[in-house]
Amino acid sequence: MNFYYGQSLGVADFRSEQQYFLEKLRLHNRCLHGYGVVCGLEIEPVPTHEDCISQDDSKRAGLRASMREIEKKIAQHKQALEKGSEDAEQIKEELEKLYAEREALQRELDGLPPCKPVDESIPAQVLLNCGFALDCHGRELIVRTPVLVDIWSLLSPTQRRQIRESTDDQQDSSPVVELDLSICYCEQPTYPSRPVITNTCDAIANCVYGRTREGYRLQVSLTPATPDKRCDPCCEPCESECVLLARIRWNPHAPITSDDIDLGVRRMLALYETTRITGISWKHGATYAPAQAKAVLGTVREQGPRSDGLEVVFSKQVYAETLQPGVVDLWRVQGGGGLRGVISHVEGSYVDKPGTGLISAFKYRDDSGETLNSGDRILITIRAGFILDECCKPVDGIHVGGLVPQLPAYQQDKEQEEESESVPPCAKRPAYKVPWTSGNGVPGSTFESWIFVS
Repeated sequence: MNFYYGQSLGVADFRSEQQYFLEKLRLHNRCLHGYGVVCGLEIEPVPTHEDCISQDDSKRAGLRASMREIEKKIAQHKQALEKGSEDAEQIKEELEKLYAEREALQRELDGLPPCKPVDESIPAQVLLNCGFALDCHGRELIVRTPVLVDIWSLLSPTQRRQIRESTDDQQDSSPVVELDLSICYCEQPTYPSRPVITNTCDAIANCVYGRTREGYRLQVSLTPATPDKRCDPCCEPCESECVLLARIRWNPHAPITSDDIDLGVRRMLALYETTRITGISWKHGATYAPAQAKAVLGTVREQGPRSDGLEVVFSKQVYAETLQPGVVDLWRVQGGGGLRGVISHVEGSYVDKPGTGLISAFKYRDDSGETLNSGDRILITIRAGFILDECCKPVDGIHVGGLVPQLPAYQQDKEQEEESESVPPCAKRPAYKVPWTSGNGVPGSTFESWIFVS
C-alpha cells in the first residue's frame, strides 16, 4: 500500500495490506526453512488412572513383554521363510511352537482382572507437549501448553464404525488399530462486537468479529500418511496441509503406553527431507567370533552356503546405477600376535543389485575369502555423497554417534549378546525422542562403521 494524505481507505485496503505481509512471511518460512516440527510436540502416554483396579500389574506387564518378544521372533522367522532359507521345515516347526506360546500367554492375560477406572472404560488418551511447527504453506502451529488428547473424540462416526468392525475381526488376538495423529492450522474469529456504521449495501449485522486468532486442530486418520515425494517443496503444491506428529498402535482394551507411540514417522523442520540410512544388518562396534564375522560379511566359504553379507536400508529410494564399484569398501586392520596394524583392502561385490532403477536397500559381501583372526577389525565405508536419491540429491550419510540401529531381522546374528547391555549416551535423540538415523541435515559425507573379531 502507498498511503498519502487525503486518501480514502476502506476495509479491503487494510485487509490487503495484512494479507501481503502474511504471504511474505509464509513464503520466507516455506522456501527458506521448509516445514515440519521445529521443537517439542512430543506425544506421550497418559499416566495410569489412580483408581485403576489391578490385582497383579507386574504380571500383566510381564505377559505383554513376553508376547512382544514372541511377535518379534515370529516376524524374524517369517522373513527367513520369505528369503528361502534352507532350514524351512525347522523354521515352520519353531513357528508352530511360537504360535502356541502366544496363544497360551494370551489366554493367561485374558484371565487377569481388567485394569480400568471404576466408573468408565479405558480412555484412548495421549499427552501432546507444547512446541512449534510449520506446515507446508509456511503457517505457524504453536502449542503453548500441554494438551490432553482424547483420540476417540477426534474420530468421525465412520472411523469409529471401522474400528469396531476391525476389532471384531481380531477375536483370536489382542485387537490393534494403527492411527496417525496430526496437527493442522486453523483460524478462529474472536472479539465479537456490534458495528457502529454498516455498509449501505449490506444488511445491519448484530455481531461482527473484530479479530482472528491463529490456532490449530488435531486430526486422527486410519490411513497412513503418504511421504512427501516433492523434489522442490518451495514451488510445488503439497498434498497434506497437516504435520504428522506420531503413529499410534491402539488396543481398545488396554491403555496406550510409550511402546505404542512411534515418533519416528514425524518430519522435522527441513526444506528438503534428506535421504538417510535408517538400518544396517550388523551392530556397529560389536565383537563377533571369526565364524560369525564371516557370516555377517558374507565371506566365501569352502563348505556350506554363504550369506548375502551386509545390508543397508535407506529412508527413500536411491538410483541403483549410482552404487558403482568403489562407493562401498571393506578394510581389514590386522590384529593379534605378530604383525599388527596392517590395513588391507577386502574385495567385495553387490548382491542381486539391479543395473538401473530405484532401490530402497542394497547388499554387499566379501568376495576375498580371507581368514579372519582374533584381534582383527573390519572397517566398513560407504561414500554416501556418490549415492543419489530419486530427486538426484546425495544421501545424508554421516554416522552420527555410531547410533544407526541394527535391522530387527539380524539382531540374532551376534554370537554372544550381553543380557543387560549398557545404553549408550544419546541412544534416543534428546530433543526429538525418535530413533537415530544417519545424517545431520547436510547431504553427502561418508558413512563409517566397524566391527571387531575376537
